[in-house]
Amino acid sequence: MFTPAAPFPFRPVAAFALAATVISTPAQAEAPGQLQPVHVSASRTGEQTARLPAGSVVLTQDDIARLPARDLAEVLDTVGGLHATRYYGLGDSRVAVGMLGFGENATANTLVLLNGRRLNDVDLTGVDFSAIPLAMIERIEVIPGSGAVLYGNGASAGIINIITRENPDTGGGISVTGGSFDTRIGDAWGAASNSRSSILGSVRAHNSDGYRDNNRMQQRSAFADLRHRLDDTTFYLTAQADTQKLGIPGGRLVRPGVTNEFRDDPEGTATPLDWAEQDGVYVMPGVVIHTEAVNIHLEAGARRKRQEYYYDFSGAPHYGETEITGMSLTPRLTGTVQTGPVRHDWTAGWELYHSDYESDTADSPANIGNPTGTKDIEQRMEAWYAQSTSQLTDTLHLTAGLRTEKLTQQTEETSQFGNGAERTSDRYEIYEAGLTYFPAPTLALFVSGARNARVATVDELSPAFGLGTLRPQTGKLYTTGLRWQEGPQRSALTYFRGRYENEIIYDPGAGPSGGNVNLDDDTRRDGFTLNSQWALDDGLWLTFNATLQQARFVNGPYARNDVPGVPRRSGYLQFDWRALDWLQLSVAQRYVGKRYIGNDLANNFGERLRSYRWTDLSATARYQQFYLRAAVHNLQDRNVTDIAFLDPTGASYTTYPLPGRHYMVAVGAEF
Repeated sequence: MFTPAAPFPFRPVAAFALAATVISTPAQAEAPGQLQPVHVSASRTGEQTARLPAGSVVLTQDDIARLPARDLAEVLDTVGGLHATRYYGLGDSRVAVGMLGFGENATANTLVLLNGRRLNDVDLTGVDFSAIPLAMIERIEVIPGSGAVLYGNGASAGIINIITRENPDTGGGISVTGGSFDTRIGDAWGAASNSRSSILGSVRAHNSDGYRDNNRMQQRSAFADLRHRLDDTTFYLTAQADTQKLGIPGGRLVRPGVTNEFRDDPEGTATPLDWAEQDGVYVMPGVVIHTEAVNIHLEAGARRKRQEYYYDFSGAPHYGETEITGMSLTPRLTGTVQTGPVRHDWTAGWELYHSDYESDTADSPANIGNPTGTKDIEQRMEAWYAQSTSQLTDTLHLTAGLRTEKLTQQTEETSQFGNGAERTSDRYEIYEAGLTYFPAPTLALFVSGARNARVATVDELSPAFGLGTLRPQTGKLYTTGLRWQEGPQRSALTYFRGRYENEIIYDPGAGPSGGNVNLDDDTRRDGFTLNSQWALDDGLWLTFNATLQQARFVNGPYARNDVPGVPRRSGYLQFDWRALDWLQLSVAQRYVGKRYIGNDLANNFGERLRSYRWTDLSATARYQQFYLRAAVHNLQDRNVTDIAFLDPTGASYTTYPLPGRHYMVAVGAEF
């Protein structure tokens, strides 16, 4: 688990990823030589997503447009069952989004996808949500308790699938955003398509001084998606590249009864010299061959990510460079088969992921040629999987799937704590099964059970600490509930209960300066999530999402203690009013309950992070293809935080303040 307050190891901000497109059912020719537009689906279940036994939530383009949100992380934070933890304020370049109560370990236990492909990398830096412009998103699918069979380890709580614009019409858009803290954002996108081909591209530039001192961010990103179909074969290529420079403001120290920088100087920094830079590129080609019996999907991917970081901890400078290169092969077959009256929509595939991680550290950039520490990790993951959704009757559907993965790792490390080298191999199984019952066309009842897994990231492995290679974490997760949808109105109520073995957590007492370990004792998570959207009147909408949950250690020295960083209660309330044909107003209130401070596994520190309420207002005016949007965030100017970490001595903690009241104005046009 990443702990920004700890002097070693440091996890530089970053993370990139992207993309891919999964082509589903073949389009049929309307007339000789005339084809329908290329059709895409970004889910390995294709059109079967709505039949899955899960409390899935889909945010459409219209839903996203109504939100008074600045970026993708804030959009996700409105969904019941999800929680976004923001470290560095306005830039939102370092945000951990998790599902179903994993708190500090959210990044490694919630699988984020872009167009059905993994964004989670092999390190702990997480997904850089600020690199995905909202203008590019067609919809977002949030599927709690499901997805591990189709997408693999890391889906301990479920998946978030971000889907970019599908079948784009020829057109484009441009927007310029400015506001508090000298924030300047420029976005441009364009698309063109005909009966055989489509191309979609976007570029973004984002500069901000940030809410805090030494919090400046500069980011550039580009995205492209190309598709072309020749009769029954479709070719596609998705590519993304981005670069980022970021000042690291560190945390604010709170020592009860002595000092409180969080209250007295939330905008300050104790690390004025710390910084991080990163750049990355991700390319994914693919082809799908449509036949009468099956669709053959042949996909590959290649990525590179490079990071540099520097921090000066108590006069001890530390500089590091890391590079991750990786490739993937993910072929699969999809089809439909009939056994008597039962129809089965099935997916089966094989996956290979190979990653190389290299890290060198020194006391300055000038000395990196003679590093004081090195870390080299080679990781290979191979998997087979199959899943089917069977229509037993018109109203009862059965989904079942099985996946087996083998992970092989070669780890070598030299550091001030010693040297270490290990080679390990682990094999584990993942499976899911569930029923979906449709008593009415607009209502679905579901129940499911799954066994999931997650493996340690390269940042969590450290044989030089004497901790050994971490065993895979496994869990059993059960969900039940109902979904209702009538047009744009919808509701989903989900109950979940999960129990996890060998959970990988950060233990400040492990090794010479803390480290990541497998818990000897199980953890349990259970609760309810509600996501609902209602039309109260013509032009008046209500969104109400809520989470009631508990994450606890089951036995051992921390038995019956709460897992740190997990609020028991959270919620989101929003009213949208189309006051005039050209004017829409929104008011949103977010609530986050009390949480135990990170690393306080014993729950015996005298303070907990307070609950908070956060209000956003926005107004959007449109004239023909032009629009003007103005928003105020944190209306009450409250001093709040999402996360804090307990000092190893147990006498103080550091926390990361969120921005005070701030304003944003965007001007744009769509053609």
